[in-house]
Amino acid sequence: MSASWLLCLLVASNTSLSRAGPGLAWVGINGGFSEDYLDNKGRLWHHTKDPWTPSNWGGWLGSEPRDYSNAWGTVRMKCKNWPPDYDEDYEALLHHYSIETGNNQTFRVNLQDPTETVSYYTVKYNFCEKQWHGGGKMDILINGKVVKKDYITKCHHTRTDIYHFKCVPTLAGMIEVSIQGDPSVKGGQARFSTLEFEKSQDGCGDCDGLLCGKGFCSSSTFYDVSSKCDFGNEGMVNEFELEEAQSTAPACACDQNVNGHQCELGACATVACNEPLGGFCVENGQCHCIEGHSGTHCEVAPDVDKFGCYSRHEEVSDYLAVSTICMPELIAGPARHGHIFRGPSPMNAVADRIQADTVYFSWTADYEYGKRDAMGGEGRVYVSKLRTPWKQQAILEENLAFDGFARAGGIDVTEDGIVGTLCAKYWHPWVENTGKGTSNAAMVLAVCEVNGTSMKPHRTPWQIGKQYQADATVPNTGIWGSFPLSAWFAQRSAGYGYLVYSAAHQLWTAWYGATVGSHTGFAMHTYHRGAPGVSEEEYKEYVHPVPRDQVEPRKEASGPWRDHHRTGTGDHQASAAMRYHPKLQDIGLQKHTHGAVYMQQYGLSTPKGAFAPPGHKTGRLELVVGNDTGLQANALRPCGEDWLVAIIATSGNVCAKISQLGEIITWRVVEASVGKMPCGSNGGNCGDQAPGRMLRLANLGSPEQEARCGPDARFLLGFEKEDRSRWLVELDGDCNEVSERMDVTRHTHWPLYQDWTTTSEGAVVWVSSWHVDADGRFGPPGSPNGVWPYSPKPQNEEAEHLFGLTPGATNVAKVTVYYPRTMPSSSTTTTLAVSTSTSVTIPPDVNDFFPAEGLDRACRGANIQDNSASYYSVVTASSLQECQRACIGVPLCTGVEYSSGRCEVWTRPGGIRATKALKGFSCLRYEPPGAFAFSAPDGGFGRACRGADSTDNSASYMVVATAGSLFECKALCLKNPDCKGIEFGSHMRRCELWTRAEGIQATEAVSGFTCLTRLTPFRALTGDGNNQACRGAHKSDNSGAYYTVVPDVSLDACMWSCVMRADCKGIEFSSGRCEVWTRPGGIEATLPLTGFTCMLYTQTASSPAALNTKSRRQHFLGPAFLQKTWKPFRTALPPQAGGTEL
Repeated sequence: MSASWLLCLLVASNTSLSRAGPGLAWVGINGGFSEDYLDNKGRLWHHTKDPWTPSNWGGWLGSEPRDYSNAWGTVRMKCKNWPPDYDEDYEALLHHYSIETGNNQTFRVNLQDPTETVSYYTVKYNFCEKQWHGGGKMDILINGKVVKKDYITKCHHTRTDIYHFKCVPTLAGMIEVSIQGDPSVKGGQARFSTLEFEKSQDGCGDCDGLLCGKGFCSSSTFYDVSSKCDFGNEGMVNEFELEEAQSTAPACACDQNVNGHQCELGACATVACNEPLGGFCVENGQCHCIEGHSGTHCEVAPDVDKFGCYSRHEEVSDYLAVSTICMPELIAGPARHGHIFRGPSPMNAVADRIQADTVYFSWTADYEYGKRDAMGGEGRVYVSKLRTPWKQQAILEENLAFDGFARAGGIDVTEDGIVGTLCAKYWHPWVENTGKGTSNAAMVLAVCEVNGTSMKPHRTPWQIGKQYQADATVPNTGIWGSFPLSAWFAQRSAGYGYLVYSAAHQLWTAWYGATVGSHTGFAMHTYHRGAPGVSEEEYKEYVHPVPRDQVEPRKEASGPWRDHHRTGTGDHQASAAMRYHPKLQDIGLQKHTHGAVYMQQYGLSTPKGAFAPPGHKTGRLELVVGNDTGLQANALRPCGEDWLVAIIATSGNVCAKISQLGEIITWRVVEASVGKMPCGSNGGNCGDQAPGRMLRLANLGSPEQEARCGPDARFLLGFEKEDRSRWLVELDGDCNEVSERMDVTRHTHWPLYQDWTTTSEGAVVWVSSWHVDADGRFGPPGSPNGVWPYSPKPQNEEAEHLFGLTPGATNVAKVTVYYPRTMPSSSTTTTLAVSTSTSVTIPPDVNDFFPAEGLDRACRGANIQDNSASYYSVVTASSLQECQRACIGVPLCTGVEYSSGRCEVWTRPGGIRATKALKGFSCLRYEPPGAFAFSAPDGGFGRACRGADSTDNSASYMVVATAGSLFECKALCLKNPDCKGIEFGSHMRRCELWTRAEGIQATEAVSGFTCLTRLTPFRALTGDGNNQACRGAHKSDNSGAYYTVVPDVSLDACMWSCVMRADCKGIEFSSGRCEVWTRPGGIEATLPLTGFTCMLYTQTASSPAALNTKSRRQHFLGPAFLQKTWKPFRTALPPQAGGTEL
């Protein structure tokens, strides 16, 4: 959309002779009402709680307005005049109004399709003040144009001010009304009782022929009489007829920065900024774009979905970014208790164990549920797959819905990529038979599983917990340990539950706040991932069974961790936190009831020291040091073979290090000021003054599975102060602060009962949603509302559905990512300090794989006969994608071969340079574009790069970066034109980009490192080299003496065959046939020939042939460059039985 077209459209907006657009006949907004109202004329008035979206009737923009109602005592006071058609509806329409949040409020109404002919409306504004003596000053704008300047409100309960603005044109099918208060007068009031949009051509005839530039022509009729505070009262007769209507002549309504009778004056008069939808013009005549619009004139609209959401990305700092993503449905609020969640219904996240930038999270869509006869079919939860490319916009890739589940809880992922999330079902037979109050009634708790690769359901959701019934007739039945509908104390302790997977034992464990009748407690249940279903005989003993095709009951695992307390007891649990420790192969627990926080190990593996023996009442370590007592469980993470924990204590926000023997090694107060849990609508603290549970901890800079610890390890700590500000700081593995503190109150928020997750590349991620604190009641204006971020679902036992829709629900999700800084630069390859570093990294992805040479090919090394078993490790994989995932998890992987469940993970330093035709096999390279430019001097593996000789290792030769794989390290080098080669240390995630002018001329044997040199790229003589055959002095000069033929290779392998020869001048390649040209005069001409490629090559001092002159006798063998001390890389992946190649 061009600026001139925009301007022409606006100029002509109400000069058209045809005014018969298809817009709605009438729309009304009932200010300050929380539900729709049907008046005596049959008109439906919309309430003011809906945000505007492109697909609904309309609603508020910017920030949600508040409600106000004041009838002043038992004798209800009234304004003395009101619109006559309100006579029978005064109580519903004028005894309340919509009040500003900040200094303005804006409503937009969808009246017709944006592409339809413009329709014209009379917009009616009505306001009856309910408090104080009036005097508020405000401007009324319609479609960004000022239609009433400096309107002054009247004394309460005296007059209803009535304005009819005529001949208002639709703009893109909509009309927008904005009421803007003057902040210098009574704080900036912006209010209305009702707004009406009545389709009408009244007043339009007088506007014909009047050009208004960017504005539009309008006239008005109004009733606005100043008077003393002469209050009206209940039962009085309407005095509307006693007033005489006033009017304004047709005139141009202009933008705020434009003047003149025809909106022709001012710097903005001829500057179209797509007002008010996409931007506005400022005083210097420049456009300021809003709502995601861009372009010089804000003419480029964002890709907005049906809810009005659009993706965007905010880089808060070098280390913190917040992305907005748009979910496929509205996000549900928590059931009944919004203040103890401080966010939406939980959106727990877990990082993929292999793919560096992939995170899964579960969430709940906003549906009504709790209908008596629904029989388990209500609600919907999702598992969503999210990509977080390094320092880029987060991308929502796929969503999988599970129908019939009303809320989502904790989440984790197995070693082979099966994502499991807690999902709860409303089952009315359990609710109506509780006998202890609806809030304490049990839901059916299950695990919903999805294959993270395919994003398809893994199997039928299966129950994790007890079958609710009064009498325990068979195992795992009864009332002890119910997952409650909305029990306040139970949900305050653990939200909607935690879920942890133990890879060492292949066990799923859930922990949640529970009820025993009306008592508060907890329950923990553990199931093997392959647990069998209960027998039909046992299932028939269930009193209120859930159909097995909805939720499958399975047999619970037994072990030293299980006792009758842990499967359900009423111990008054008040806080909880849990995490799996990959080295200890056990789950760590924190909780408290009425005393100090204590820590346990669950008992999947045998605990030691103070943590032994396992059980509810045993193995407890109280987190107390001197007079400092742990008050509230918050977070814990693996740290070596110890634990790093975050708790709120009497001294403040504490980081502590706990040994595997249950010894408190370190106890450090990070911040003394602690935020309290809010309970009141004004943000007031709960009556018990409990801390706010806002302390978080996560591994940073390395995957959680590595459990790094000590002074070089990094952790991210988040906390809230008493003033409700939110902060992030980095810690080392001994709880020392190692970064400046970052105040993130303005940018992000994290809800309660949701843990953070760490990606395999070491970034910390969490997902949530919030409404904006527009007037800065609980933080900077416009920041996330950290106290009331999201409204809860209302609970009403008299309604058709026990739980209604969430007021103000949105589909906008916020993804916060904190990136690691440069890892410590110490190196086992040098005694010199590294002076230059960078933290840039490029996350791996399955999309980075590409076929080595088409379909039905098996991988080979230097040539089709080169197939040493030392090049790869064999694993079992059910699909090619799982094989790729296995490769991504191996830092030195260069590609895969897959056939019928057998997966070869190739780690040959020189990569896959040839293939062999073999039916049913797939060979894929895992290398960045241009990787053929690397060679492996002295074998590459187990070698550290050096300069002129093996002792030459100046820090000035390199730039140090962090990279999780050889792929990433190569990609960083290829993006740097000065890079001459790389040294990669997989165990340190260390990537040296060598920029020494002479390149890498020597190597040194150092275990755990790989050295590769980067060659001068090939270049084309003609065009890009494609569809050209090589020739000598002229296009007919093609003697067989000019080249050596290397058969059955790929283009990359052909290039390698060239660079390994000191006399190579270039290559010709076609359909597996490679000509290595050695003509002394080189390639001087080409012949156009379809299917051929001709490239020139110039040798440098760092070329493999120049570095390894003693190996020239091998130059007819193609790229056989592993000449010296290379030793095969052995992964931790065990060889598996499978098919072999012939």
